[in-house]
Amino acid sequence: MEVLLRLWLYGRRLKLEERRGWKKLGLKRVESVADHSYALALLTMLEAERRKYRVNDAIRMALIHDLEEAITGDLTPGEKKVRGLVSVQAAKRKAIGRLLLVFPSKSRRSYRKLWTDLSLSRTKEARLVHEIDKLEMAFQARAYEEKVGRDRVAVFYRSASQGIKDSGLRRALRSSISPEDNF
Repeated sequence: MEVLLRLWLYGRRLKLEERRGWKKLGLKRVESVADHSYALALLTMLEAERRKYRVNDAIRMALIHDLEEAITGDLTPGEKKVRGLVSVQAAKRKAIGRLLLVFPSKSRRSYRKLWTDLSLSRTKEARLVHEIDKLEMAFQARAYEEKVGRDRVAVFYRSASQGIKDSGLRRALRSSISPEDNF
C-alpha cells in the first residue's frame, strides 16, 4: 500500500501542476499536467491499437512521459533555454531516478527502459507518444483559441507542426487548425 500512496502523491502533484505555457496566455483556469497526460494516454491508446503497436508500452509511456514534472515542475521552452539544456536534462534524470524508487524493485528495470526508450525515441511506440504529445497540445490550443484568439496560440500550432512528422497525425493536426494557416 505504501507504494500506491507514494505514487499517488506524485500523481496528485501533477493534478495541481498547471501547464505554464497556457498560464502565460493569461487564462484563469488551464489544464494541469495530469489533464494533459490523461488526454495523451487516451489518444495514444487508440492510435497504438489502430497501428497494431505494443499498446501496453505506448500507454505506459504516455502516462509517465511528464511524471518527472511532479518534481521539476512544468517548464516552458523559454524556461528550459534560460536554465540550459544540460541543467534541465540533469534535473530530469535525477527526478526520474527518484521516481523509479517508488516503483516496486521488480518493475524498475521495465520502467527505466520505457523512460530511456522515450527519451531517445528509440521505438515506434516512443515516437508515437512524442508526436501525439504535440498533437494533443494543438488540440488544446484550439480549445483555448476561442478564449484568447488565434495569434496568441499560434506558437503552439507551430511547435506541433514542427514536431509531427507522421502523415496521419499531420492530417489530424491540419483538421484541428484553420486551412488558411501555414504552420
